[in-house]
Amino acid sequence: MTRLKNRPGVTLVLMAFMLTVLLGSAAFGVDFGRMFFYRAQLHTVSDAASLAGALQILKKVPASSPDSAIALASRYTVGGSAVALAPADVIPGTWTLAGGFVTTTWTDPNLNAVQATTRYTGTYGFGKIFGLSTHNVTATSQAVMGYVGATTCIRPVAIPYQSLLNQIYGVDASGNPLMPVTHDLTDADINTLKAAGPAMSVPLKIGDDATSGNFYILQMGPYAHSNQVALSPSPNFGGNNVFGDRFGGNCANSPWSIGPGDWLEGKQGDANGPTETGFSELCGISINSPGTYSCPAPLDTRSIKVAMWATENDGVCSPRCFQVRYTGVFIVTSYTKSNGSGQDGISGYFSSMPSTGSFSTVPGPLQKIGLVK
Repeated sequence: MTRLKNRPGVTLVLMAFMLTVLLGSAAFGVDFGRMFFYRAQLHTVSDAASLAGALQILKKVPASSPDSAIALASRYTVGGSAVALAPADVIPGTWTLAGGFVTTTWTDPNLNAVQATTRYTGTYGFGKIFGLSTHNVTATSQAVMGYVGATTCIRPVAIPYQSLLNQIYGVDASGNPLMPVTHDLTDADINTLKAAGPAMSVPLKIGDDATSGNFYILQMGPYAHSNQVALSPSPNFGGNNVFGDRFGGNCANSPWSIGPGDWLEGKQGDANGPTETGFSELCGISINSPGTYSCPAPLDTRSIKVAMWATENDGVCSPRCFQVRYTGVFIVTSYTKSNGSGQDGISGYFSSMPSTGSFSTVPGPLQKIGLVK
């Protein structure tokens, strides 16, 4: 029987073959890794370009969207070369959650999105051995103009939306609102809020009476979203200390995300004591005898995010349920402690709307842009 005697020679041949395979695989890995790296760089550029185009829609100058996207893309390099974004690669569109991106024109009144596609021709290194020279790499991004939706750090009080309207538009000699609660906030309203100060303070009383100046304590977080599918709000009010932490403490005590359309479950009672505790914690002062106590300056550090309701429907939950119209930033200025013959109450003014929150396509007072692809 013949035996293979030169085994070291066979091993050498096998090693040479395996090294060739391994080196070839490594070479392809390097080349393809470079292409993926180029694609990641392109995505950064396409993201920035589409956002630049959407920003022009937000500014109500959509015709300048392509130029803005192209100008921003030209500031980037991929593979050492400047990115040249072609006008044809900046596309106007409409975007919805259900339908996605649909191409339209720059003059379409429903225009709310921009798609940008960046391109780069990458050169192979080791791939040339196998006849591969270049590879076309692309990346596409879509940016949409939307609205600020649900936001966190909402405090456990429900404030009537009418109170905000009364601050902006006032009331007549009989105390009747000059602007009905059906009013949608406008850009002019937002600008008015930005310029607000203590002179525009409105009283927020506490109590069960359904008057426009009242606010109500809540079981947080949301009882249900806009479809009225019940959730699980905080199981109980928790007494003065818990309310004080949630009303006057940091946002870690109010982690719920709440936005327009959500339903909030209220609680009965005047809540004079818990509100006093919350005010004391927020403003860092002690309240003893009856009187009016002012938050120390600077007042802008005493701001809280609150839910404003325009609809009450006690059939949704018990004892009462409020549907959120907007969320707003309220600056607390003072607290009035009665001598027992009247209601305690907080005064302050609405200064703005929350600028941070989830991205939503539901129209609201504050617009924002965001990437959807």
